[in-house]
Amino acid sequence: MRKSRRLAPETREVELELPELGRPRRENCMNPWNGECGNADIVLYIIYEGKRLPICQACWEVISSKDIEWKYD
Repeated sequence: MRKSRRLAPETREVELELPELGRPRRENCMNPWNGECGNADIVLYIIYEGKRLPICQACWEVISSKDIEWKYD
């Protein structure tokens, strides 16, 4: 028998950004440390200053290779 899980109260309060119906939107990289990048090869998203930002393959390779300590607030 599978036990159902409940979401934590703070998880239920998150508003999801849903795309508009119709034509798919093209996303470009929004690397906060490289304002020049506009690459559309998005591989992941990060939360930075409360915003969900798309990150391209090239920028992620640079970011992930640095000796940075990531934290969750």
